[in-house]
Amino acid sequence: MKSKQQIIDDGNSADRLLRDTDLARFLDEIEQECWGDFKSTATSDSDGREAVYMKLQGVDAVRRSLRAMVDNAAIEKKQK
Repeated sequence: MKSKQQIIDDGNSADRLLRDTDLARFLDEIEQECWGDFKSTATSDSDGREAVYMKLQGVDAVRRSLRAMVDNAAIEKKQK
């Protein structure tokens, strides 16, 4: 289990990453590439579409995880 300080430090790092324009651009580019891949798959290509969906879910999971770390740090800071 993480200490209060580790949670706060992780939240600060996550906040920095969320504000990083390069990271945001890279994640946006991955999403756009996925949508392009999705559009180019045949409707019958369920495996291909599922792979694209999982990649999109991965990008979303990174963003959600970073936001959760920021939120958790904010909660810990309020409890100081």
